[in-house]
Amino acid sequence: MEWIFISVAVAIIALAAIFVIAANSNDGATVPGHFDFDKYKSQELSKRGLFDKTKWR
Repeated sequence: MEWIFISVAVAIIALAAIFVIAANSNDGATVPGHFDFDKYKSQELSKRGLFDKTKWR
């Protein structure tokens, strides 16, 4: 009878561990905080020596 309680406890611990691991894993898809795309774009273009023709003049 106690093996049922032990298996339920192990399953709960395993599920909790899976949720903790999934919550802590960051695949880099999201950027934390505020992201300024225009600043990033201008920095990347200036690194490559390109001219940004998409800006309003």
